[in-house]
Formats: sequence, structure tokens, C-alpha cells
Amino acid sequence: MKTKKLICVPSKIAGADIASHLRTRLIGTPADGSAGTGSKPTSVVWVDAGDEVLVHMESLTTQITGQCVLISIDLETDQTGRTPLVVAFSLGHDDKGALIAATDEFPRGNGLLAARWGVQVQQAAWNALLQLVSDHSTQQGASPAGLTIQKGVLKLHTGAPLKIQTCAGPHERI
Repeated sequence: MKTKKLICVPSKIAGADIASHLRTRLIGTPADGSAGTGSKPTSVVWVDAGDEVLVHMESLTTQITGQCVLISIDLETDQTGRTPLVVAFSLGHDDKGALIAATDEFPRGNGLLAARWGVQVQQAAWNALLQLVSDHSTQQGASPAGLTIQKGVLKLHTGAPLKIQTCAGPHERI
């Protein structure tokens, strides 16, 4: 069994640099379960309920504005052509951090594209951010604790490793 190779994830990431860390997490793995070719594709096809959209990974850009991380990525369908959708995640700014964010109901961009693929783009982008803090925490031997924006930089917070305690069985006394 192959072990997953972790790419070093720093604890602080400038707005524009977030994209390079998210790109590999958004690409995912081939649908057939294979390991892939090793080279990173510039675009991938997402399939949902029989519909398909071409996602242009090379177009992925990020920036920080105030307390928001903005993630823009171009999607393409026969009906809409190629157009960007922009997801905004509003994060906290205190030292504690949290693994929650606020976002709009739909990403910004083409209404037809946002209505059909907006939720998928939001979920994929948020999952990529959560995987980013999870990978950073694993490198530190810690648990993910939060994402914040401090002084225009995305900060990844870690916490004490989780300790799992087993409970007594139904016939055992505590």
C-alpha cells in the first residue's frame, strides 16, 4: 500500500499563494481509482447527476480581501462557455481560529453556471481548505484547530493531538 506524500504546508500563506496549495487538492484522483500519470492536469471534468463541467485548474486564483478568502476558478459547459465562478469564505481573525466559515448562497459569476455547479464548487473549495489545514496539522503531529486571516495572510492553526479514549463495554464496570 502506498503512503500519501505530503507537500510541506506552511502555517502562514499569502493570498495569491493559496491557489498553488489548493490546486492539487481540487484535482483529486482519477474516477477509475488509478494512481494517475503523475503529471497534474490543467483541466478536469466533474460529473454530477449525468451533467458534466470542464474545470480549468490552471485558472485557479486566490486572494484575501479583508476577512475573506476569494477563490476563482473557470468552469466551462456547452451552454455557458468558459466563465469564472468566485467563492468567498469569510473567516475569523482571532488567535483561536475555527474550522467554520460563512459564504454566499451561490458563488459569484454566471447565474446559470452558479445555479447548477455553485454548490459543488463551494464544497470542493472548502474541502480543499480543510485538507490544507489537516495536512499542515499532520506535519506538526497535531490536530487541525482553525483557519483565520491575520494581517492579510491565511493562518493555519493546530491544536493538541486528539486522544481517543475507549469506553467500557455494556457488561463492564467503570
